[in-house]
Amino acid sequence: MYLVRGREYLAKHPHFSLVGREHDLERISSILIRRSSNSLLLTGPTGVGVSALTLGLQAAKTFPDTPFDLIVKKLFWLNTDALFASGDSSKINNEFQGILKKLMQTPESVLIITDTANFLEGAHNTGNSHFINALNNADKSNNFQVILEVRDEKLSSVLKASTNMAELYTLYDVKEPMGSDLKAIVTAVAKELSEHHKIEVDSAAVDEAIHLTSKYRDSLGLGGAQPQRAISLLDRALASYRQFTHKQHPVITELTYQIAKTTDEAKRHQLQSQLTQWQNDWQDLKAEISKTYQYQRDAETLRFTLQDEISVLQEEEKNNIVPESAAVKTFAQLTSSGFDSPAVSKIKEKIRQIDKEIEQNNVRHNQLVMLANKDLRLMRHEVIAEFSKISGISANKLDENEVENLINLETNLLSRIFGQDSVVKHVANSVKVAKVDTLDESGPAVSYLFLGPSGVGKTEMAKALAQYVYGDEKSLVRFDMSEYMEKHAVAKLIGAPPGYEGFEAGGILTNSVRKKPVGIYLFDEIEKAHPDVFNIFLQVLSDGRLTDNVGRTVDFSDIMIIMTSNIGQPYYLNPELSDESARELATNELNNTYRSELLNRFNGRENILHFKRLPIEVIEKIIRREITKLNKSYQARGLAINMQDSCISAFCQDHYDLIRGARGLPGYIKTNIRPIIVNHILLNPHDQGHFNAVYNRESHKFDITFSKH
Repeated sequence: MYLVRGREYLAKHPHFSLVGREHDLERISSILIRRSSNSLLLTGPTGVGVSALTLGLQAAKTFPDTPFDLIVKKLFWLNTDALFASGDSSKINNEFQGILKKLMQTPESVLIITDTANFLEGAHNTGNSHFINALNNADKSNNFQVILEVRDEKLSSVLKASTNMAELYTLYDVKEPMGSDLKAIVTAVAKELSEHHKIEVDSAAVDEAIHLTSKYRDSLGLGGAQPQRAISLLDRALASYRQFTHKQHPVITELTYQIAKTTDEAKRHQLQSQLTQWQNDWQDLKAEISKTYQYQRDAETLRFTLQDEISVLQEEEKNNIVPESAAVKTFAQLTSSGFDSPAVSKIKEKIRQIDKEIEQNNVRHNQLVMLANKDLRLMRHEVIAEFSKISGISANKLDENEVENLINLETNLLSRIFGQDSVVKHVANSVKVAKVDTLDESGPAVSYLFLGPSGVGKTEMAKALAQYVYGDEKSLVRFDMSEYMEKHAVAKLIGAPPGYEGFEAGGILTNSVRKKPVGIYLFDEIEKAHPDVFNIFLQVLSDGRLTDNVGRTVDFSDIMIIMTSNIGQPYYLNPELSDESARELATNELNNTYRSELLNRFNGRENILHFKRLPIEVIEKIIRREITKLNKSYQARGLAINMQDSCISAFCQDHYDLIRGARGLPGYIKTNIRPIIVNHILLNPHDQGHFNAVYNRESHKFDITFSKH
């Protein structure tokens, strides 16, 4: 009752097949045949397929090439809902002890608990908090093994449940599948989705679903991890496509479009005739499908009614039975012993006839649906359209060619980063190498150390890369290293050791990378971090991996790392030093501050990049860009801001400050010009016209007047 045998559990998933997880299955199998620590704690983010792996263990037992070491394992799934259903603490405890006894008496048995956090909670709520210790004590006997499945966010609470978890269980972190493995999994599930929706799925649609859900990881409502994200997107796209095309067939839409654009009268007449025929046939087909739907509902309703009648008749017949002491049994007594009365038999015959008609109707219904769907196929653009609805990102942007984006990367970066042309060129080329070159190298995708004065484009470069490489500035994750000045900062990044406060929270950096393993990570002002933090950085830059406080390895191989430092600021800000001299002095200070092994990790120091001071003409260019942004944002309201080049030049000369860099001037516009515009809009919401901004050299402010169109 409480233990479900493996083959019975697998039978509940008749179409199950494990693909793309051969390596994980092999690793898990090898753990199960160890002598010690041979129980498993399987963890991973929601949607990654932890439960599929244990099902895969059972399925693999029927494969001809599966080692007999695995075949002899007897897998049992614990039915936790049934175990805790009564709420009776004593009864539940007795049943659980019976489960453990049966497992210990069954050689090579393996107990699988699919939701360990739920199991622990159920045990606690029924007064059986000792269950985890009882389970572990039984496990120590080596008479059976345990596989605990637990979602990432619940892992810490499970580890805290017992002091000997680490001793008994091997933690196996199920990571998101990638590349060909991910493609194989999603393709297999796409076939199941196709059968459900009765619509074919094009291979390009599968590729696009994988691409979008890997690139834009922060979009809501698609599950926690791959492959679930891509599968969910395909399911949604099929549902939307099915609903849309079943309203009006795509052929009708296309014929309507062709009629609208043709100028040839004969051709128009021919198309119109085809359209009329299609519309009539389509309406007839939909009517037939609706008829089979209606029949199905009516037949099932009648069936339930007849079953209720049988129950009533049987109850009446039972109540009419004469006492057992009677010498002769009545017909009702005979029917109560296993024979149906004529009335009940007649109704059951009706039900059998209805079941037969329902089956025939189902066949007819499926034939009609297949006929309606025979020309339908989910294509790439339908997947893009669905993702656009979910994410809010325009379909045109989603449809951008990634190769074209890389080709235009330098041009795009130059449109946002002014006065740093050599840095932009270097960054664009190194990103292209990281994204296209197939040479297998350790470490993150690419790593940079940006030096230079404040407000010259270092952070803007990180934002621009997030936009043009990953499609969204949300792909940028920023860490202010002034928050990691204390010795315990390492624990904040990778998680506190067991027994220390904050252990269950995990590490801020490792948690973030597990959740978002693709994108840009910006570590600002690294010189403010505690020296111990640089041991973490050294490992990430060297190996591209980091192990958190509970033993999970986090992969940085698809992450771009950008670090910034204020080292050399006095040299960069000294107007008497040339750019080359400032760079040389800053480099000397950098070498005296950090270990060579750390600096060498930035592509042999080639990716230690120096941002120059910005000349006044570049500052003027930045202000023109800000005014253009404002005009674009107010264009829909019929408003514009006019500012002459002479006013921009005078304003920049008066207000530019080397220490604040380019940040100060856009800040001035936000504080002193935009409020005037906003206040005017609030008081005069229907006005259309332009604001004339004239710089006053005496007051060092802008005089702003409004003119209506």
